[in-house]
Amino acid sequence: MGVVRGVGAVLAGTVAAALLTAVAPGSAGAPAPDRRTGAARDAHVVAAPAAQATRRDARETRRYWTPERMRAALPIEDVLPGLLLPAADTTGARTDRGTTTSERPVRWKRAPRTTGKLFFRDGSSDFVCSASAIRTKRRNQVITAGHCVHTGPNVGLLQQPRFFSDWVFVPRYRDGKAPYGRWVGRNAFAFNGWIEDEAFRYDQAIITFKRHRGRRLVDAVGGNEVVWGKDQRQWGTTIWGWPAEAPYDGEVARTCTGRTTRFEDGADAAMHRCDLNGGASGGPWFLPQGRTRHSGRIWAITSRRVLDTPVLLARPLPRQIRQMIRTANR
Repeated sequence: MGVVRGVGAVLAGTVAAALLTAVAPGSAGAPAPDRRTGAARDAHVVAAPAAQATRRDARETRRYWTPERMRAALPIEDVLPGLLLPAADTTGARTDRGTTTSERPVRWKRAPRTTGKLFFRDGSSDFVCSASAIRTKRRNQVITAGHCVHTGPNVGLLQQPRFFSDWVFVPRYRDGKAPYGRWVGRNAFAFNGWIEDEAFRYDQAIITFKRHRGRRLVDAVGGNEVVWGKDQRQWGTTIWGWPAEAPYDGEVARTCTGRTTRFEDGADAAMHRCDLNGGASGGPWFLPQGRTRHSGRIWAITSRRVLDTPVLLARPLPRQIRQMIRTANR
């Protein structure tokens, strides 16, 4: 298999230096060692330490995330390392390019109100991903990529492995505006397989949110169904995200629709000719069945892309996502 990376390109020299932030020893937010082995250990769900999850109260967090800061937040893919797949290395790979029918993202399209931009912090640096509200018992959660919640073991331009903090979800974000409010994170949950091993099978996460003006998130915007165990080949998949690398600026939602295929006979699902880039991580992949104007059935979450080629990658949600949702609902 070729080598792949997180969505986007790593920032160069001087920008990298500006993003390095001091972290106190012991603040990494990594799980305590345990005796689990193999699959059980990877599937273990880890919650962000309480002090790490939210370092401000809700009012302070909303004041921090001004329209200017939201516009300036960097795609997290730009500072985490990835595995690179130069386009030249894919010429002999079996990727089914000729049979894929997908559309390039349109200039702008109104996103479902259940989807939005996800903002968060690491030290003094501000970052962004995409995310979607989901229907659960607590009615206050979104699903996103694991690397939008925790650095994983390969921290790249960041200083050491840990959970991020100060998450804010903005449904249907557009041009710095928050038409359905800015929802402040309460806690986040990631798989141990992502945290310790950067296992892309487990590159998913759940974030719970505080009430906003007395309402729960799903009561305000609706929620999506989560489905797991799907095959990589799906017709009529629709992907949403907020790409923020050139030629995009992250200010409006973009979408790709078409058939997905198995990538290089591996475990990843691929959407070809889809040029969503940095900032689109964590965005939902909707099945055609059960889709409405504002909600649908999410079967995968944007994880990575092929460098220099418009191919977006995700793993179908594993059955272990059920345990993550149960843990987040306790």
